[in-house]
Amino acid sequence: MAVGTTLEPEWEVAVAVARRAGALALQMQGRVAERRKGDGSPVSDADLAADALIRRDLAAAFPDDGMLTEEFPDDGARLGRERVWLVDPIDGTRDYLAGAGGWAVQIALAISGRLVLGVLDLPGHEVTLVGAPGLRAAVIDAAGRESPLVPRPGGHDVLISSTSRRTQEAVARIRQALPEFADLRASSVGVKVFRMLSGHADLYIHPRALAEWDVAAPAAVLAAAGGFVTDLAGRDLAFNSTAGTCPGLIFSTRADHRQIAVRLAAHGVAISP
Repeated sequence: MAVGTTLEPEWEVAVAVARRAGALALQMQGRVAERRKGDGSPVSDADLAADALIRRDLAAAFPDDGMLTEEFPDDGARLGRERVWLVDPIDGTRDYLAGAGGWAVQIALAISGRLVLGVLDLPGHEVTLVGAPGLRAAVIDAAGRESPLVPRPGGHDVLISSTSRRTQEAVARIRQALPEFADLRASSVGVKVFRMLSGHADLYIHPRALAEWDVAAPAAVLAAAGGFVTDLAGRDLAFNSTAGTCPGLIFSTRADHRQIAVRLAAHGVAISP
């Protein structure tokens, strides 16, 4: 099924590249050691190999586009480009290094700051999710068969991503604001969205800023499937910012998603530094 003449090549290339990177990372899983980046976060040779594959293949297909990826230095050249790819080669590296399946390859395209395409390849779940907001969303199985991505009814859970000391106060305020919700844990943002679309949850709140490569592909897929993504104040997000980060987030499949922001504000939930 065609996406529309303006996005057909991007859809096909991004899906193929994400699946190749996912297959490579899956092949390497269990055979790479953990290292630490300058900020203390984990990284492995699989992250770097998947990142290199994605950058190479996207640049070959779309040489005039900008790119922001987690594992390659940002020289700022993307800021002068209208079209920018946002890439996290392995989102959920801790789960990946632990041998678990809670990780995703994430590729998104933003044009003039607006998300137009997102791909989540989840090798541990043998599925790829792809969405073009305003056009359509699809799920692709391990054999490459594509079908419409239709969200299942949610489970009324809150997915809170961080238990670090710097977000404990914000997490406590979220629980006060939304006492009827239960917690559901997952590491990767892409896996969280997969669980939301699979009916295990209908709300995910992140109380601090996140890198754009963490947010972009999951947000595009969720929006394409009929969900909503805003900052904590209920405002729409913009991408390809100078800092390359998004503020605190609300991911939701609920019709009352704007009211969630109001309830959070009433309890003093704001972006944690």
